[in-house]
Amino acid sequence: MAMSALGIGSGIDLGEILNQLEAAEKTRLTPITTQQKAINAKISGFGKLKSALTTFNTATAKLQKKELFQSRIATSNNDYFSVKTNSKAVLGDYAVTVDQLATSHRIATSAINDKSAQLGNDNETRTITIEQANGNKLNVTLSKDETSLESIANAINNAQVVNEDGTTSPSTMNAAIVRSGTDGYQLVITSKETGEQQAITSISSDDDKLNNIIGFDINQASNSPMSEVAKAQDAKFSFNGIAITSTSNTVKDVIDGVDITLKEITTTSQNLTISADNEKTEEAIKEWVEAFNQLQSTISTLTKFTTEDKNSKELNSSNGPLVGDATLRNIDQSIRSIFAKGQSGEFAVLSQIGINMDKSGQLTIKENELKKALNENSDAVMILFTGDGEKTGIANEVFAKVSGFIDSDGMIDSATNGLNSTLKSLEKRHDQVSNSIEQTIERYRVQFTKLDILINELDSMSNYLTTQFDMMANLKK
Repeated sequence: MAMSALGIGSGIDLGEILNQLEAAEKTRLTPITTQQKAINAKISGFGKLKSALTTFNTATAKLQKKELFQSRIATSNNDYFSVKTNSKAVLGDYAVTVDQLATSHRIATSAINDKSAQLGNDNETRTITIEQANGNKLNVTLSKDETSLESIANAINNAQVVNEDGTTSPSTMNAAIVRSGTDGYQLVITSKETGEQQAITSISSDDDKLNNIIGFDINQASNSPMSEVAKAQDAKFSFNGIAITSTSNTVKDVIDGVDITLKEITTTSQNLTISADNEKTEEAIKEWVEAFNQLQSTISTLTKFTTEDKNSKELNSSNGPLVGDATLRNIDQSIRSIFAKGQSGEFAVLSQIGINMDKSGQLTIKENELKKALNENSDAVMILFTGDGEKTGIANEVFAKVSGFIDSDGMIDSATNGLNSTLKSLEKRHDQVSNSIEQTIERYRVQFTKLDILINELDSMSNYLTTQFDMMANLKK
């Protein structure tokens, strides 16, 4: 006789008993799940630690660059010239006078009524040759249908210069059609680069008809069909009394680390001041201190310890997942040891530039002391952080140390890999215990089912016998 539910046949709540047995069996999983939870918390904790260390190392990397401590700022009258500096620029005051700006050579044809009209002869092809003072020569070949002002301009713009080695370069000329007056158009040819050596010395063509329109000879400019609109000239200026000539208005390395772009002729000498730009350095140091303090906050959270709750065998749930962890403790102590170690140089420790560590392990900055150190001796601050540029210096040592922690084969990943390995073993153990519990409960279920059936059969037999005994008793009456 099959039972549809445990206890139906016997009247005993065998289902509830089975549930209690199952609950009791599942307590065997508690130590495993507790360990899994703790390990997952540790893995997450190491992830947070690695993130904080990465942020700190990014800030540290900025302090490894000597250029940061040698930033320069140029102050001048930007109406006359602009200045670009780098770390090589020598601090000081300079006098600049702009006498002449570099210009491009520009020549133009006389006005022609129709810019689309063909101006050449009937030959199938012709060549226009443009020569410059520097020896460059541009040859432009035209068909008989390409002798209008528009066609000549397009051909010049699209032409290629053939170099001595056979390679080609873009056209050294710009050509444009300018409308002059109501019905007049002029072809204007301009050298792309400024300076006297870029001057157009001649333009000629083997098409005599066309040559009478676009011909030019700089030595006979007044008698040439084309006329000068703007002469080619070099830039001329003086820097601290030294006369300088340049083919371009942008002059690089006037002195080491100083580029000047000339804009306008000056009427009087203009002052240029090159000073240290400590704002970027101070900002980078503050960012580094903030990143370290954030790292310390993360470490404090991960290692937070609260005493055991009363009547509990477990630690307080607010404890950090890495409390007491040797890997984290080693990382923290390694970084702090670099701060404590003196560097070779005028500034040996951070406290000499206004950076101190308080009782909680956080770094604090005395801004006045830091500004003073940067303003009066930025080179010494640079050496404190960068040392020899490779192995010594706080920034180099910290970066190397932290990189060893966060690299793919570093200490944190090694610890995390070990935890993941343990986690896999626990998962396997969890599956084994779960299967064992299922088998045990199934065995109980089979036994309870048999018991239920047996009790039901015994009850039926008891009822039958009771009925028979009652009938026999009634027959005797």
